[in-house]
Amino acid sequence: MRTQSSFALSADGDVWYLVNVSPDVAMQIEAFAPLQPRKTRGTPIAGFFATDANVDHLGGLAVVRQQGEHRFVVRSSAAVRDVALRQPAFAPFTQPPHLWRALADGEACAAEFEGDPVATALDVRALFVPGLTPGYDGRRTAPGAVVAFDVRDMRTGGRVVFAPVFSGTNAALIEALSGADAVFLDGSFFSDDEMPALGLSEKCARALGHQPVGGEDGTLAAIAGLGNRRVFAHLNNSNPMLDPDSPAALAVAETGAEVAYDGMELRL
Repeated sequence: MRTQSSFALSADGDVWYLVNVSPDVAMQIEAFAPLQPRKTRGTPIAGFFATDANVDHLGGLAVVRQQGEHRFVVRSSAAVRDVALRQPAFAPFTQPPHLWRALADGEACAAEFEGDPVATALDVRALFVPGLTPGYDGRRTAPGAVVAFDVRDMRTGGRVVFAPVFSGTNAALIEALSGADAVFLDGSFFSDDEMPALGLSEKCARALGHQPVGGEDGTLAAIAGLGNRRVFAHLNNSNPMLDPDSPAALAVAETGAEVAYDGMELRL
C-alpha cells in the first residue's frame, strides 16, 4: 500500500520538517520512528514546507495537533497560504504559538526559533514553478500557486530539490534541478490523456496542473541531460508507472530515473 506524497527532512535526525503534510500523515508518522513523539504531547516535527494548497499536500494540517504549547512553523508562498486559509481547518496555524511564513520567489528561509535547523544547518529556498491553484480554487494561474523547495545541507554541501507538482519545466526549474544531487519530481501522470483514456475523468494531466512524465514534451524529455538522482513522486493511482513491469515504468528506468516508494531514504 502507498500513502500519499510527503517528505521528511532533517539535518541531524533530531529536529524534522515535513515537505507537504498529506491527510494520512498519522499513518506516515506511525511508520517512521524518528517522527514519533519522544515525550507526552511532544513531537520532533518543527513544521512544514507546503509546495501547494492541494488537499493531498496540505490536508494533514487538520490532523496534527493545533492547540497546545508546541509551535509549528509553516512555510509556503503567499498564494498557497491565502488559498489554504479559506479552509477553516488550516486557519489555526496562523495564530500563536504557530507561525505561517509567506516566502517570495527565490527567498532563502530564515530561522524562526532557537534551535531551528533552517538557515543554521539547512539552506532552504523557495522557487516558484509553473502550476495552478487547487480545484477548489478554480485551477487558476497565480504567482506562487506552486513552489519547489531547494534544500542544501550547509555542513556537507549535499543538495536536494523537492518539486512534486508543476505544470511545466521552465528554465529556472531546470537550472535548480541541474545543480542538485537528488531531485523529487512530479510523477502524477505518465501521459496527458491518462485519465480520459481510462474513463476516470474528462480532464487531462495538464488541465489538472501536472506536466506528464512521458511524451515528447514531458518531464523525462525535459530532464534528459541530467545525471543526478531523479525520483518521481506523487503518482496518481491511474499511473502505469506503479507497475514496475509496465512500458511506462521501463521507460523511466531506462533513463536512470526512479519511482518513489514508501520508506525511501536518501542521505546527502
